[in-house]
Amino acid sequence: MPSFAELRERAAKARDTGLTKLHDTRDKYSSRSSKDASWNPDSRHTIPAPSTPPADPPHTSSAAPTRPRPPPPPRHGSLMASSDSHPDHHDHEDSHPPTLPSRSHYDQAQPNPPAYTQASESTLTPKVDWANMTVEDKETLFSWLDEFFESRFNITIPKRNSNSTAQVNSRPMPPVTAPAVNMSSRPTFSSTNSSTLDLASYFLPTTHWESAWYTSGELAPPLKDEASPNWTASWSSRGSNKTIHAGVLFSDLSMCWYSVSFSTISRSDPNDTRAVVRSARYLPRPSPQDRTTLVSASETYGETIAAFAESFVGSGQYCAQGECWDLANEALKQFDQYDYVPKPVPSIQRTHGHLIFEGKAENSGAVQFGRWRGGDDRIRRGDIVEWRNVRVKMGSHAYATLGTPDHTAIITGEAVPRVAVTDGLAIKPSEVGTLEVVEQSVGSPPKKERYDLSQLQEGEVWIYRPIAMEVYIGATLAAQCPDHVSAISV
Repeated sequence: MPSFAELRERAAKARDTGLTKLHDTRDKYSSRSSKDASWNPDSRHTIPAPSTPPADPPHTSSAAPTRPRPPPPPRHGSLMASSDSHPDHHDHEDSHPPTLPSRSHYDQAQPNPPAYTQASESTLTPKVDWANMTVEDKETLFSWLDEFFESRFNITIPKRNSNSTAQVNSRPMPPVTAPAVNMSSRPTFSSTNSSTLDLASYFLPTTHWESAWYTSGELAPPLKDEASPNWTASWSSRGSNKTIHAGVLFSDLSMCWYSVSFSTISRSDPNDTRAVVRSARYLPRPSPQDRTTLVSASETYGETIAAFAESFVGSGQYCAQGECWDLANEALKQFDQYDYVPKPVPSIQRTHGHLIFEGKAENSGAVQFGRWRGGDDRIRRGDIVEWRNVRVKMGSHAYATLGTPDHTAIITGEAVPRVAVTDGLAIKPSEVGTLEVVEQSVGSPPKKERYDLSQLQEGEVWIYRPIAMEVYIGATLAAQCPDHVSAISV
């Protein structure tokens, strides 16, 4: 890695070498190779057109056909209006970067992405390994910056003390695996509290802390009993003062950010708020969305998710490790490759986005109850269903058991309830209709199946709509709360 002193020396030489490089470049594109001794500088020859390459021989392979590649998400509000959603267009997207069209509802709250530019390797500037900078390089960098600001603003900057240099370290989110079953991982019918409120309350000045847990690099003690929330953390230091930051996303989609500042050279009482400064901000569980927002979410994510699941059917291949949950988790991760698509809510525990319906059956189906959430009027292609300890009748003498105790599947067809629905409406599973799904489990490759909820005998069901994090939750997961987020402080 070049030091900043070396980079500075290179910059000083750049002015003197500019004309030489321009001259060399002109010669490169206007001259023959020096090895051609018979070259006449007064002659010019037309470069012949390249010959047509021979056609590739037909492919004759006896291997099993690979699974089809799912289409990319649309760039417009409607899938039918967008030619970019066709698989054939996706196969050639590497030849030329597409022009970004006008954005849909999801993009109105976000800045447009920067224009795509492509630079050759010879024009790229030297890369600096910021994570492994030496103390000497840091001092050179800051002295360089001091000189710039002194000359730019005609000011005098005092000499720096090397101990005042800020250091930042971050820990990425841990790898996501199929979660262990937790009975509180989904919204319940009667719960109104947010999971994040208990964590935020822990950082109130009046809350007694039993230990200086923050010095060990661990997450806050309330998170030890939480079933694997999504989180990210970082720390920074200036002199002997250190600050830790963490952001946590819970399965009910509430979010909390907290920080603790303390001295690294003195052992202070963790409850001394003058020596140990604690703070927290949070967003409660998001509210149900209207029909326009939910339909737009389906148009953005639904087709890609459904096609991703269908691409495994008949291929003999499992998705990821073959767990049922992998199918939903991997489908949502497909959008990481599309820079024009807002990041969707990830699979966290058994939650996969905006709750559309929750229902339950008991006593061989004699007792059913449920509730509709949000303003959409139907279940759509690309929604995700979660089952728990479900038994559903499949014909006159057969039953299917879904979930021991949990099972995940991706819905591939619409289901319109038999009654008109609105947010909060009490509706039985039998009134929701038939779900067409793609599902897998260990020992059973991905396959299509149909489940008529009017034949639901026992168990619980939740149906989720994939949706953008910033649209639904109000923020993406980060170690520190973004300035534009109107989070609640404690």
